[in-house]
Amino acid sequence: MQLRSKFVRVFGSCLAATALGLTLLTGAPANAAPAARHDAATVVRSCSGAKQVQPRNLTSIYCGDMGVYVTDITWFGWTDNWAAGFGTEHRKLCVPNCASGGVATAPVGIWLFAPHRGDFTRVSLYSSVTAPPQTHQLTGPRSR
Repeated sequence: MQLRSKFVRVFGSCLAATALGLTLLTGAPANAAPAARHDAATVVRSCSGAKQVQPRNLTSIYCGDMGVYVTDITWFGWTDNWAAGFGTEHRKLCVPNCASGGVATAPVGIWLFAPHRGDFTRVSLYSSVTAPPQTHQLTGPRSR
């Protein structure tokens, strides 16, 4: 629990710095406070295509095999251009193969971005404050 607490403090500081940078670059507030669920226009799609705003779980990273998904998400911010939070990443280890390998869990920061026609299309997962994030195309069905 202490590792998660430290991760949350560090990721929160990084998020605040990013929000400040967005404000300075665009001249508009980054809306770092979470938006009310009914006010958000941009959504993330589940693997079934359901529209979600600030979901507790993000499963549409790899819908085909659920190789990576995030649970127990707490959202710091949700806007029409980006969303950020933290949760627990579950990743298939694929050793000796993906069908029989175990699953590793770890705290992770989440950054949803690249909205297209009201749907977030990409996610970056931050498992370390020093390493670059892993960025994925969301695979849930979206509006075209």
